[in-house]
Amino acid sequence: MGFYCHVGLDDTDSSEGMCTTFLTYKMVQLIRDRVRFLDYPNLIRHNPNIPWKTRGNASLVLRMESEIDEDSLFSLFEGTLRKFARSVHANSGLVFLRGRKVPEKLRDFGRRSLYTVLSQQEAKEILKEYRMRWVGLRSEQGIVGALAGIGNTLEGDHTFELIAYRKDTGIPRSLDKAKIKEMQKKTYPSTFNSFDGETGRVMIMPHGPDPVLCGVRGESPSSVKRAFEMLLPMKNLLGWMIFRSNQGTGEHLREEFQPEEVKAYYSVRTRGTVSSSPRIEEGGHLFFKINSDSHDSDKGLLCAAYEPTKNFRKKVMLLKQGDFVEVGGGIRKSTSKHEKVLNLEYVIPLRLELKTESRNPECPNCSSRMKSLGKEQGFGCPRCKYESTLLKKESMRIQRQIRENEIMLPPMGAHRHLTRPLQRYGVDNSTCLRNPVAEWYSFE
Repeated sequence: MGFYCHVGLDDTDSSEGMCTTFLTYKMVQLIRDRVRFLDYPNLIRHNPNIPWKTRGNASLVLRMESEIDEDSLFSLFEGTLRKFARSVHANSGLVFLRGRKVPEKLRDFGRRSLYTVLSQQEAKEILKEYRMRWVGLRSEQGIVGALAGIGNTLEGDHTFELIAYRKDTGIPRSLDKAKIKEMQKKTYPSTFNSFDGETGRVMIMPHGPDPVLCGVRGESPSSVKRAFEMLLPMKNLLGWMIFRSNQGTGEHLREEFQPEEVKAYYSVRTRGTVSSSPRIEEGGHLFFKINSDSHDSDKGLLCAAYEPTKNFRKKVMLLKQGDFVEVGGGIRKSTSKHEKVLNLEYVIPLRLELKTESRNPECPNCSSRMKSLGKEQGFGCPRCKYESTLLKKESMRIQRQIRENEIMLPPMGAHRHLTRPLQRYGVDNSTCLRNPVAEWYSFE
């Protein structure tokens, strides 16, 4: 009789190559005829601000009903892990949970992995409490992400990614940029972040030594598959698989903190009043402070938009002291030279300070702007020579170049995997079908 289980994997890649999605691809290839998958393979991104994270800080999860006995299935996963995660820099983790239901304590662990720093000790305590089987290689840090991945069952908004793999990692990737641009044009808004028109950068193709050929992100399995097919044929293509993911959801920025409460390495969303107007410092980086209850520029949280973000930085420069804003991003720890900083992923002006300027009155005869005749001597018109001691200066509202509730984002090339792109604001995919449909993978 079959049984239900969840299998989490993390930290199998390194700068030398490999990819945990590819390990998942190989595992599915091995077991696909002997299990029933309850979900697409889950690609779970965790807090992107962890200093010791893997490249994309992602773990992979398989959720299934297996006809293979537990000992044999676990041994198969462990053997495959050891075969592919051979780098001395890959601190891999494999976690195995039997049963269909994911305990609430694991769900909480998964939630906190999005924005905080979690410890191996806590992970091992949970593994012990629920008598879960696991394997850790080298430093065993991967068990944290593997366990957190199982805990995140993607109940809310989610997206999909079709990842294609290459036969020979020694052959440079080669994709047709014109095809990618055309694909993005035809599939928008059902796909996202494929090509950055602002910089001309291809976003679906990595540059490292890993087996990934390309990855197409979108709103549904059918949308990413259709987009991928527009790019065919591809040189050096081994196969592909569709993953369900929290990429592009902004899930790591759902927890709200006060500006004074944030901690190093956290991913946070916070609101506050701009207490010091934006300034550009050496290197072209922009900084300003926000405070929860004061305009005191010596207090509050320092926020930064760095020089490479270009137009985003120009937009942020338009903020003024007194504006009330929502910001999200990662916290860089303080040092002996610098205080802690929120590296901005987005800014939303919620309430803009009313700005006015004082101007001389208009001439009632010819509408020219009048000039002062001296202190308490009134105004005179330089055009028609009309004079008056009764007219007063006028208070004029200054038109701001930004709008309230305008979503400001860095350019596409600066987005984290979890960053919600502009086209996905207001989108909620929580009701999308999760049971794998036909043709969600292809093997050689």
